[in-house]
Amino acid sequence: MGMPYSGSAGPPAQVLFVEDDELFAAVAMEIIGPLAAIRWVTSAEQALDALNTEDWDLVIADVNLPGRSGIELARESKRICPLASTLILTVSANLDTAVGALRSGADDFLTKPVDGAALAENVAALIAVARDRKSKQRRVVLAIGAHPDDVEIGCGGILVRHSALGDSVNVLTVTAGEHGGVVAERAQESQRAAELMHARLFLAELADTRVNVSDGGVVIGVIERVIAETHPTVVYTHSSNDVHQDHRNVHEATLVAARNVPHVYCYQAPSTDINFHPTRFVGIDDWIDRKIEVIGAYSSQVSTRRYLQEDLLRATARYWSRFASSSYAEPLEVIRDSEALPQIHRTAAARLHAIPVEAHAA
Repeated sequence: MGMPYSGSAGPPAQVLFVEDDELFAAVAMEIIGPLAAIRWVTSAEQALDALNTEDWDLVIADVNLPGRSGIELARESKRICPLASTLILTVSANLDTAVGALRSGADDFLTKPVDGAALAENVAALIAVARDRKSKQRRVVLAIGAHPDDVEIGCGGILVRHSALGDSVNVLTVTAGEHGGVVAERAQESQRAAELMHARLFLAELADTRVNVSDGGVVIGVIERVIAETHPTVVYTHSSNDVHQDHRNVHEATLVAARNVPHVYCYQAPSTDINFHPTRFVGIDDWIDRKIEVIGAYSSQVSTRRYLQEDLLRATARYWSRFASSSYAEPLEVIRDSEALPQIHRTAAARLHAIPVEAHAA
């Protein structure tokens, strides 16, 4: 492990290095070490397990790995960490390998044996590219719930994770939750929970248990106004597979109001039924304790609601981790998950054009 670079402001760059040649890995990490914090793994499978654990700035992968290739890994890396840069290392300088690397979404490629200065320069440049992407594309998140504590139960760990990554987090609660307690008290609890998540809170006052999408578009309008103010790129809402009518109606209204949002996911609620079918599982190992603290802000509810008990919240997150590479996870149904096609990094394009035709023929 190299020591993280400490000469620049902000957290150190995070590099995931995937290489099964131990000697080359040791040399490369000595070169990269002054530039970033490095995690070294020896296979694509290990790398896939690691991709959800950090806010990676750069993934470096050898083409020839045991099991999945580095090119396959680059493709998955761009899906999971779209803002991270990707560098492919290859012993072959032929055009097919280079084109395959770039088509996989990699930002650049280098041919082994790699010159140390060139590797350091390339790594520094790609980290800068990733940091620039992130500064321009920090996500704006909007989590929508019918009642106070809905979003905290369903995706509280994910929201805390977003905040930790520097994303802007917003919470919209559609009703005051008057059927579950005193309105003023629940509002104070909601505000405290939002503060713990470093989120901005929007509290609407539609009638609890009577949210209706056929009421002249009132609930749709409420959601549209918050979307217009916050401009989210990611929206979390209730699942349609839920026995509570407010939850189902908020789900339907969100799909209309968030029709132009590129990422829309549905979280699990205590009233979600057996038809809830998640396909995305977000690891929250580092944020499960804060989620429990957030839930604890709803003190008027914790003592009377079984589904808010800490052991059940932890057990639920532990269960869903069987589908993830973490110890705790929150499940999501995917409604929409759109990404722009990656652009080839200009240095990679220049290197591609420099490959002689005879190398391709070989």
